[in-house]
Formats: sequence, C-alpha cells, structure tokens
Amino acid sequence: MKKACITVIIVLITFLAKAQTIENLKCDNQTNPFGLENLKPSFSWQIKSTTRATKQSAYQILISDSEANLKKDIGNIWNSGMIKTDQSFGIAYLGSNLESKKLYFWKVKIWNEKNKPTTYSEVTKFEMAILKSTDWTASWIGQKGTEGKFLNATAPRSIELQKEFDLKKRATKARIYVTGLGAYHLIFNGKKISKELFSPSYSDFSKLIYYQIYDIQNDDLTVGTNFITVTLGNGWWSSGQDFGKGKFAFSDQPNKLLFQMELEFYDGTKQIINSDETWKTRVSPLVINSIYSGEIYDARLEYGKDWVNASIFDNQEEKYQHTDVSKNYVFNNKNVELKFKNAPKEPIFKDVKAVKITESRKGRYVFDFGQNLIGYAAINVEGKAGKDLELKYAERLTDKGQADQLKSNGIKPTDQYFFKGYGVEKWEPKFSIHGFRFIEVDGLSKKPDENTVIAKMLFENTPLVENLAYGEETLQKIYSNSNQKINDILDSKIVFSPNLSNEEKIFETKQGQILTKNEVIGNKTIFKISIPANSSITLNLPLSKGKSINNIKESGKAFVVKKKPMKIEGVNYLKTENEKAVFEVLSGNYEFILE
Repeated sequence: MKKACITVIIVLITFLAKAQTIENLKCDNQTNPFGLENLKPSFSWQIKSTTRATKQSAYQILISDSEANLKKDIGNIWNSGMIKTDQSFGIAYLGSNLESKKLYFWKVKIWNEKNKPTTYSEVTKFEMAILKSTDWTASWIGQKGTEGKFLNATAPRSIELQKEFDLKKRATKARIYVTGLGAYHLIFNGKKISKELFSPSYSDFSKLIYYQIYDIQNDDLTVGTNFITVTLGNGWWSSGQDFGKGKFAFSDQPNKLLFQMELEFYDGTKQIINSDETWKTRVSPLVINSIYSGEIYDARLEYGKDWVNASIFDNQEEKYQHTDVSKNYVFNNKNVELKFKNAPKEPIFKDVKAVKITESRKGRYVFDFGQNLIGYAAINVEGKAGKDLELKYAERLTDKGQADQLKSNGIKPTDQYFFKGYGVEKWEPKFSIHGFRFIEVDGLSKKPDENTVIAKMLFENTPLVENLAYGEETLQKIYSNSNQKINDILDSKIVFSPNLSNEEKIFETKQGQILTKNEVIGNKTIFKISIPANSSITLNLPLSKGKSINNIKESGKAFVVKKKPMKIEGVNYLKTENEKAVFEVLSGNYEFILE
C-alpha cells in the first residue's frame, strides 16, 4: 500500500510539472533574434499553467554554443543555477563573453509556488552580429568608370556583380552579411534573397551604414556550383534627392558592394566567400535610376558580355555635394561605422489593374487605377529592338486628359524602357517608387488592355490582430484606408505650427527636406513652404486678432481669399479654431500672406 501511494505521488508531481510549461521565450524582447550587438542581452519567458494561482519562485537558464550540449542539459556558456525570484522579464545575461557571429542556444525552467520544478522549455536561440570591424574580411568592390560627378550633378551608374563558388558538401549554417552604397538587389541561385526594397536602408552615410544578415537554408544551396548576382542602384545614397541633411545629392564614386558569406559544415570546417577582385562586374541595363524620378532601362544590355574584374574601393574617399555647392563633404569607407539593422518587413504588394484606359492623344494611353497609391508599374509588352516605352506617373490629369506632372516639386517621375525585341517583355523597376493614380504610356506597338501595365501597389506590412478572421472585403477596407507606405521611406503626416517671425528653417523627413521661410514686412507676414513629392502636411497658421489670410500662392499663382480660406488646388482648408487656421497641404511650393 505504501509503495502504491509513493507511485501515485510521483505521478501527481510529474503531472503537475507538465501542467506548467514555459513558453514565449525572448532574448532582448525578440524571438530567435539575428544580429544582436548587445553583449549583455536580457531574457524573458511566460508560464502556461492548467492550475490556478501558479507562481514562479525560482528559475534556471542554460545557454550553450551547441544544441546537442543543451539537450544534455549542459550550459557551457552560462548556467545560471537556481535563482530564487519571481522575475521572468529583463533577466540580465551573466555568462561568458559572447562572440561575433556566434549562434547560441538557450532554455529555461522554473520552480513553482510549491518549489516544484517544471521541465525545461523548448530550445530557442539567438545569434550575434559582427561585433568588431576586424571581423569584416570582405572588401568594398565596384567598377571603375561608373563614378558619379557631384559637381555637375551626375549620378553613379548602376552596375551588376557576379560570383560563382563551389560547395563540396552540405552546410549546417550559412549566413550572408551584406550592404551597399547605394541600394542592393541580391539574387542567390536564381532567387531574390528577400522582398524588401531599398536595402540597406536610410542613414547618414558619411557616418553610418547599415548592413543586413540573411539565413540561407540548405534547400537554397547547391552541392556544386552556386551563383550570386547583385545589382546596385543609387538608393538613398546618391539619387539626387538631397537627403542626409543636404549632404548627399550625388557621390563622386561608383556604387559599391560589401558582401561576406560564411558557411559552416558538419565536420567543423568553414568556407567564406568575400566580395573581392575575383568578382565579375559590368554596367547594368539600368542606365539611370533615382528613387522618385524613375528609371531608364535598356533591355538590349542584358546580353552584354563586357564583364571585367571588380575593383577594390576600401580606402577610396567619398565626396558629396551640399545644397550649397560651395560646401563639400569627404569621408573614407574605413572610417564609417557598420551597424546591423533588420531589413524592413517585407512589404505587401497588391496588383491593381486600370479601371479605365483612354487615348490622350494618338499613340498615347492613360491608365487610370481608380485611386492614389504608392508603388510602381509592371509592364507586359512587345516592341522592336531599340524602340522605347515611356511611362509618366501623375496624381492628376490636365484639362486635356494627359498626365499632369507640374505639381511634383520639380520631380517628374518617369520610367523609360528600351525593347530588346524578343517577344513579350516583362519588366518592373528595382530602385524607384512613386505616388500616382495615372500612368501615361507612350510607345506601345498596339492598343493596350488591362494586363499591359499593372500597378504594383505597396502597403506597409502591419500585422493584423491575431485570432481574428478577415474576409477579402474587410482586408480591402483596412488597406485602402491605411497609409500606403513602405518602412523607412515615407513618414506619416507631419504637423507644422510655425512662429511667424523672420526665420528660415529646414526640416528633415525621409521623403526629403521641407523648407520654410518667414518674412515680416510691416503689418504683413509672408510664410513660404516647400513640400517634397509624395507627401503632405497639416499646417496650423496662427491668426492674430484683426488679421486674416488674404492670399495663398501656389506655384506663383495667387488665390485671393475673402472672409475665410477657400479650397484651392493643393491646399485644403479644414477648420479655424483657437485663433489658428488648419490646412492640409500637398507636395508643392506655397506662399501664405497674412495681413
């Protein structure tokens, strides 16, 4: 009888232990994070229990540099031992020094309110970034002769780079560490490495360049020959949009790549593929590219065989043009900080077909997509070799039904495609994005249909609420009413409340610079503002007692405002409250006169 009781107690304790499990393990508030730069990360977890009033009284964390060790309950990197506390969030790491690029495995168990231990949690992991500059063994590479000219405002030429390498055996771990000046479009064994746009993301490139880490699965590796192709565009770095606090209109150096792939094998051996002079490069079919202005693509150059060995640019000085061309900026690649940054979440693409196609004039067709959107066009066309197709993007039409690009703050977003002349040709931009509703197309060989030009509509990848079912109609409402934007490219709407005194200001946004200038002349105040393309602001203009807004000028044309502001093109009067007039102002150049 006594033996039976003991057995029952053991079974009960085992059941209670299993009834309490540890879940949702996080390191630095992330699940299985890549690229950690924090040498003292923190840990957290949650308790799941089938019994009421469960409480943690202690925990034990095990961390190992191999999953096999951890399965044997060996924490050779850190064994916290039994720590008596109910804390399960923000547990500081106190183990051995963490190493650059190293993958670590960890698990945790707790003791409950009755001081009974649970089983260990499932194994989870975290991986360190490149922690020291000396751990970069790759070189910055590019092609001589493709430089930009910052003094005469010429952008660098897009280039392609290729590398073949052989694998003798399957890898147990494969990582790519990569960045570029400017944006990179990376294809590995025929597959685009990710769907993000404009990686490596925006930064002040004279001080900081972000890089990304990609986990390459075994299914994407080939025992034998593997193939890497990278196309480099100007991105945020040298698109002539005057980003980076006015410093980076154009570089006087070529686009460059920094690529380091590291593979580990079951026998402990490693293989590293670095960007170096063994890579091949050539000028890209992408003749011109700019984030907002558009791209010119010559498909005939896809068959070019003028590959040359890449050039090393590790110690090349970079010069940039300031808005004030008398100010020049210089830096050296080796002095710039390289810092890991997760690539933006993969954006959501939605194909939108034109709701109406009209012939604005002979041979020119306007595609109306029924709504303003952010994205670009994908074409599906035929044409003779050397003939070109021109696509003009616009948010509105002229009185004659043509694309109106006069309100684009000096930017006239246009793509141009030169045919190679081999059947149906498909193409879409790599390094451009536009805000538009209409696309005017010139150069089609026959009357188009809804499949000739399709808008690739871009949405911010915002996760929906879990455990809710969404129908197509609901999703359409959510996305059509959301800010259509891509992370790190477009800001949310900005609110301006200027002080009306003599001053000039520059406000940095990721769309570009917003410029304001106030002039006080006697009893009259002139407020001028320049807003970049694909953006809008809310403007709060103070209305002092006895004053009114008598004139608003847009692109040099004056609008006389009588008793209260009226709706004009580009400026929507919203309301007057608390001695201020509130406007929504779209991209353009404006002048408000208060007297």
